[in-house]
Amino acid sequence: MSAPTQRLIVDVDTGIDDSLALLYLLASPEAEILGIASTAGNVPVEQVAANNLNWLGLCRAPDIEVALGARVPLDCPLRTTEDTHGPQGIGYAVLPDSGRSLSERDATTMWVELVREHPGEVTGLVTGPLTNLALAIRAEPELPRLLHRLVVMGGAYNHPGNTTPTTEWNVSVDPEAA
Repeated sequence: MSAPTQRLIVDVDTGIDDSLALLYLLASPEAEILGIASTAGNVPVEQVAANNLNWLGLCRAPDIEVALGARVPLDCPLRTTEDTHGPQGIGYAVLPDSGRSLSERDATTMWVELVREHPGEVTGLVTGPLTNLALAIRAEPELPRLLHRLVVMGGAYNHPGNTTPTTEWNVSVDPEAA
């Protein structure tokens, strides 16, 4: 018996770690990616979006909406980690251009419209800064109730952070959003 399919909005700052997560989800029969929201974090958002489109192309994935999201955190300057993730966010690999296009919707609009179209069915998976999610909640305060589940890669409990003594990277990039 196979596990039920999970409908997902994947919100990423596609560096090495998020690339691996995205590749895993694309290969999983248990994941139905409804949309990919790109956010600035490991690298600027334009590079994140290009990485997402190019991974989809390289994997010969079906057309999955990729939306451009927040360029900067809510209330602080953007810090990126090219020193860790390389100049394009994926180490020093260079992906072939997929020729795919970004969505006409921005990430906030995509979040809101997808959860309204599928109330109670969508799992939000955020593996980057939470900026897009915070903006979507500002636009649709009922968004948390419309989601089936929210999974966030962020925070450290009873363990040191990976960025500061107490903070995980995605939270430290945009603490106001978290």
